[in-house]
Amino acid sequence: MENQNAACAVSQEEITKQFEEFCHTKGIVAKFKVAFEQMGENARRQKEQDKANIEAVKNSEENKEFREFLHTKGFKAKCRLVIENMKKSAKNANADTAKKLDELHAKTQASIRAHSVSRSAEPAEYSAEELAAEFNAFLKERGLDEKYAVQIVEE
Repeated sequence: MENQNAACAVSQEEITKQFEEFCHTKGIVAKFKVAFEQMGENARRQKEQDKANIEAVKNSEENKEFREFLHTKGFKAKCRLVIENMKKSAKNANADTAKKLDELHAKTQASIRAHSVSRSAEPAEYSAEELAAEFNAFLKERGLDEKYAVQIVEE
């Protein structure tokens, strides 16, 4: 991110310089010539940056299947590779979905346990301070703690 910001700072200075050069050029033909030269140079530089970025993405570990696809020769071989990868994804889809559902279920159960009221046969005894703390924690969780506060007084 810092490299991008540094590149942007350099390009801002360069754009300013190019604009000044354009403004100081006399004649419409000369202005067009300067503008097109600058656009061509900027396009070449952008193409080089794009090539470097694409190579970085191609060679990243996350795109192992993509790299394998690029290095596979022949149309039939590429089709077979795509089909094999689809089969692998389909095979793993059920396991991935089950894993995500288990995580969601665990979070849901933890949330229910955290917010559930004791439903035993004997009513639970709470002090005024505990109830106030629970209500205020609930308000804080919802982002309402700055607007509202609960104070419980025992009578």
